[in-house]
Amino acid sequence: MNKKELVGALADHCGTTQAQAGEFVNAFCEIVTNEMKKGDKSTVALPGFGQFIAKHRASREMRNPATGKMMMSKAKTSATFKPSAGLKDL
Repeated sequence: MNKKELVGALADHCGTTQAQAGEFVNAFCEIVTNEMKKGDKSTVALPGFGQFIAKHRASREMRNPATGKMMMSKAKTSATFKPSAGLKDL
């Protein structure tokens, strides 16, 4: 399912227009993204669905596969999703 199909299904389920459902989906994505940007250990928990979690990855020494030289990777924070138990057992 892509975003357009999700918007259509949400509009049908809630009895709204596709424009309103599109605004809901965009707002949800924006809110989750802003929460993840707050930093390490930020979470958005949806009971029965799962959690969006911001995880910090420290810089580490790694080997460049093209040259074989050792170099440092950059530290970064990335978003992960941890599904709830109900979603895991489909």
